[in-house]
Amino acid sequence: MAVDIESIVTAILILLSPLVLAIPLSLGWKWWVGTEPEHVHYREKVRRVLDAGLPLRRFRKELDAEARIVNIDPERQSRIETDLLFPMRIKHFLLMPGLVVWPLLGLVAALLTIPLMPILRFFEWLLIEKRVLLWIGITVQKITRWEIIGIPRVEDGVKNPDPVLASINRMPITVFLGLFTFLIVTYLPLDTRAVLMLSSLFYLILVAFISVLRAATLSTMVFADTGTRRLLPMGTFVEDMLGPWVGVGLIFLLSRQLFYGTELRSGEMFGDPVLFSLAVLLVLYTATMIGVAVEISFFRSRAEYVRIEFQDQMIQKFNPQLYLFTRNLGMLKISRLMTLREWVNRGERIELSDLEELKRKSQ
Repeated sequence: MAVDIESIVTAILILLSPLVLAIPLSLGWKWWVGTEPEHVHYREKVRRVLDAGLPLRRFRKELDAEARIVNIDPERQSRIETDLLFPMRIKHFLLMPGLVVWPLLGLVAALLTIPLMPILRFFEWLLIEKRVLLWIGITVQKITRWEIIGIPRVEDGVKNPDPVLASINRMPITVFLGLFTFLIVTYLPLDTRAVLMLSSLFYLILVAFISVLRAATLSTMVFADTGTRRLLPMGTFVEDMLGPWVGVGLIFLLSRQLFYGTELRSGEMFGDPVLFSLAVLLVLYTATMIGVAVEISFFRSRAEYVRIEFQDQMIQKFNPQLYLFTRNLGMLKISRLMTLREWVNRGERIELSDLEELKRKSQ
């Protein structure tokens, strides 16, 4: 029994090692973004714009002037604004060691990425070109009776947007989905090799489907649930549907496998807590490499096309209206600007003249 306890304690320490590394990395990130008083001051200015619900483009000149006053260079501006729009949490820094050990796991990740590309293309064809995702959206709308509207994304006009940071912000669900799939498959009565092969197959299918779904919903479209007074951006809705299931599932499956692994898989490598914890880290960082590959090969090249195509399909079906959702002095206001089709034809940008016209109408 003492040996079992020692093994479990060792396994827990191994699993906690990424967290131990993530804490100093998160502190270093905060320092890199900016912790000086002038950085905090500028951060608060940007936060006020975001809290008001207006795109950053509307106050771009004012923010640049404020940055010059407090001697903040454009690179620092970009870091502060990007950190507010795409905040980095502990879950993001848990993946950072995977970027260090990529020479060891890169080959395994590359072998899995090769079949991933055609699977991604298949789901893009199925969900977008064959309009299956549109059918899903119609079904959700009929069941929930939510209205579909558009609200401009506040990151429009961010200073020197960094696609790398946006990619890192998206990665945790992609990566943890791989670990979640692996832990589910370990319960099947299969040998170690079969577990790894089957979990890899399931993971590639799931990550391809989820990636296309997330790319399609990274738009201005919002579910308006008037019954409960909620506005649910489609992208946030997808994230909220996936995040809790993956997060709670990981904690449950990890703890159960650690404490009951010997009973569940007697005689297998996964029955040893220490070996199991090492396998978990191996899967975690391999999935990190695959997540990087998905960001480079899909989100950089195909995500914008997928987003535009799905948005056009929803416009043709629902002809949604574009609203501006703002807050000023504690007062919330949702104001109609134009149809979403008109906004798309204008290049998906709100001009100052549009805001001035809206202001005159409201007076």
